[in-house]
This record gives sequence, structure tokens and C-alpha cells, in this order.
Amino acid sequence: MIVNPRLAVLYVGDQGRTLEFLTGTLGFELAADVPLGEGRRWVEVRPPGAQTCVVLATVEPEILEALHARVGRMAHGWFDCDDLDATCLDLRARGVEIVVAPQAAPWREEGRWAQIRGHDGNLYGLTERGR
Repeated sequence: MIVNPRLAVLYVGDQGRTLEFLTGTLGFELAADVPLGEGRRWVEVRPPGAQTCVVLATVEPEILEALHARVGRMAHGWFDCDDLDATCLDLRARGVEIVVAPQAAPWREEGRWAQIRGHDGNLYGLTERGR
């Protein structure tokens, strides 16, 4: 029986900068950083205590831009938080751009969401856990 997603892939143009943003700014934990040869590496991060890791997969800038053009900048990641308002206040204090302030999520009854921008232009959704 499948019990939990193991990995989600985040396509990035600069693995090092995204790793710094996710660990240094958002507070994710480094779960794996393994050299693969020829300057490549396998990098996994996760929010503290999470079971699912996010793999940082490097792609060429033109591929990332094509992906953004086809599916949007928000297709890259959604993360739950316990208190959406407090999380956004904390992230704003750390210099993270809040693109969409916490508000009702029209797709989920009683749900709330917000949106932040990463250093590479990727947009990340935040939702309040349990809503």
C-alpha cells in the first residue's frame, strides 16, 4: 500500500541558490547532497519533520523559461504551514516577497492560501494545514 509521497521534483536554474533560499531563508532541512560527477549533484530538502523531500533538479535556463511559459511559475511547489499569517509575517521579515497575501482559497471551502516568490522567479503556494 502506498502511504506517502517520497519525493517531489523542483526544476531550478541554479541548484546552489535555490538550496540556500530553501534552507537559509525558508528553514528547510538538507536531507541529501550527493555528488554525481561532472559537477552534478543529487540534492534533497524538506521542511522540518516532513516525510516528503523536494529534489532540486537543475535544468538549463531556457528549459526553465519554457516550462514557466507552458505551465506557469506556480507549478513548482505548494507547502503547508500551521499558521499562514504568522508564516507570511516571518518570511516577509526574512526578505521574502509575498506576492499574494493570505486570503481565502476559492477552490477549497474554508481554505486559505498565500504566494511567495523565490530568488529565481519561481512562485510557491502556501496553504494552511487542515484547511
